[in-house]
Amino acid sequence: MAVSIREPLPSDAADLGRAHAAAWQITYKGVIPDEVLETYTPERRTRMWERVIARPREAREHIAVAEIDGAVVGFAWTSACRDEGSPDSLGELQAINVAPSHLGTGVGLALIESAHRALAEAGFADSVLWVLPDNARARRFYELCGWRADGVERALELQDGSSIPEIRYGRDLTGIAGAGA
Repeated sequence: MAVSIREPLPSDAADLGRAHAAAWQITYKGVIPDEVLETYTPERRTRMWERVIARPREAREHIAVAEIDGAVVGFAWTSACRDEGSPDSLGELQAINVAPSHLGTGVGLALIESAHRALAEAGFADSVLWVLPDNARARRFYELCGWRADGVERALELQDGSSIPEIRYGRDLTGIAGAGA
């Protein structure tokens, strides 16, 4: 099963919508309120991806999709850090999601390696990501890929007006092809 990493195409929106919704439904069940998770349907995520793919990328923004046998099964989304007051040298792994049917198959590793390269090639020296404390699987994965919790926490505001905690991880991009370019 060979994983191909590439830019998203308009025809990928439905696959991305299904993978994105399924990843959230499985990963955050019991962590995010059910009424919020119920809004993460394949149809709504497909419409979101149609808009995202159609619009021009921001400077230093990159989206990579993972494809296996003609189907998109995950994505990684990187950009400049969105946190207010962040230095220009700080990038962010905004999201990485893999369809639950492809967890543990190497898709996540291919995507995060692509994300590391995209961040480095965009000229970022360091990067951050935000993760829910209860997402033990993701935290182990990030740590295996060189990310470390840095002690910063915030509240993630949900659509229903509630909030849940997030913790920040950081990673030095030194040594990755294109770092600091």
